[in-house]
Amino acid sequence: MAFLTELSSRWTATAPAFFKKVQKIGNWLTATGLGLVGVPAAIEQMLPSTDFNLSLLGSIASYMVLAGIVINVVAKLPVTDSVEIKK
Repeated sequence: MAFLTELSSRWTATAPAFFKKVQKIGNWLTATGLGLVGVPAAIEQMLPSTDFNLSLLGSIASYMVLAGIVINVVAKLPVTDSVEIKK
């Protein structure tokens, strides 16, 4: 139970500045991947005689979504220390 309490407190705490930037990169990857997931189906409907390998684009988009989600979860867990260092 202590593990879930620690995880919950980390999830709601403020992340360091570097990890906030990493979260933005993860958000960008996820959004771009989701935007590209539907492209192969749309191209096949617009241009039925396309000879391109569109499944490759779908696979790359799926991996982008997965990578973005993993980056967001990993970047959310580090927290800043609440103890200030006195000089």
